[in-house]
Amino acid sequence: MPWCRRSSVVALSAGAALLAGCAYVRPPKAPTLGIPLKVTALYAVERGSALEVEFLPPTGATDGAVLKTAPQFDLRAGPGGPNWEATARRIEVPAAAPGPVHVQVPAAPWVGQSVELRVRASGKHGRLGQWSDAVRFNVVPPLAKPALKAEEIPHAVRLSWPASSGADFRVYRLAPPETEPTLVATVKTPEYIDSQIQYGKTYVYSIQAAVVSGNSEAQSEISDLISVAPEGRFPPPVPEGLAAIAGVSSIELTWNPDNDTDLRGYYLYRAVNGGSFAKIGEMLTTPAYSDHAIETGKHYRYQVSAVSLRGKESAASSIVEMVAP
Repeated sequence: MPWCRRSSVVALSAGAALLAGCAYVRPPKAPTLGIPLKVTALYAVERGSALEVEFLPPTGATDGAVLKTAPQFDLRAGPGGPNWEATARRIEVPAAAPGPVHVQVPAAPWVGQSVELRVRASGKHGRLGQWSDAVRFNVVPPLAKPALKAEEIPHAVRLSWPASSGADFRVYRLAPPETEPTLVATVKTPEYIDSQIQYGKTYVYSIQAAVVSGNSEAQSEISDLISVAPEGRFPPPVPEGLAAIAGVSSIELTWNPDNDTDLRGYYLYRAVNGGSFAKIGEMLTTPAYSDHAIETGKHYRYQVSAVSLRGKESAASSIVEMVAP
């Protein structure tokens, strides 16, 4: 009968659709074990009286899954050796926020020791990952925070601070238009002369002591910041190299150029036949002069001085003399 054939077709179509749908059903996925990957980028430094530790927390698990909750951390420090894990001291790690983890702990328990530091992460169910690679360093008595002083001296700024035995000193400077301090020098003596200055600008300085031992480093706290605004209160250096030679109806004078950024020019002085020195003409802007106002047979002596942009004049140079040809 026709209605029977139609019912059979419908039944067959429904069955085919059911079978086709069953072909897309996937097997259930195995749950992740949640074992965090190994912690990387572990770094530690002794700064002042504390150990400062930093590392990158893992975001994935050993089976390739993404960690859905922030891991916990087992951070330890202690003398190296086969029993390190059992004897190392645990260091509390605060709850992790996104990004690098920072931990600060007093260094006193390990002063005078060679220390190994490692960290591992644990997942949601307490399953522990591998220990990180070890960071090894020697813990020394805390380095004193340098007491920095600064003063303007001729054409420079002088920094000074108390000495610290065996330490190097890092000199930092913030100069316009910089927004962050720059390491400008590392010195072994408790003094630094900064001649790379410009008058009218303000410079901010700080100092840090550091002792490097093998692969480890101990640092002091950075000194208090100190600002200096050089004003050019000092005259330029005395010109050097003044020389005189005979020219055609002249005495030709030259001297070494002054490369001071605060230089305005030079004054030349002359004395005739044992008389007093008197300034010749106006300020000179180049280190040379041709003296045509001479008379044959007379004895001439010369000196030169340098003048700053603020009108500060240096002492006079050594004397050079000549009998006019």
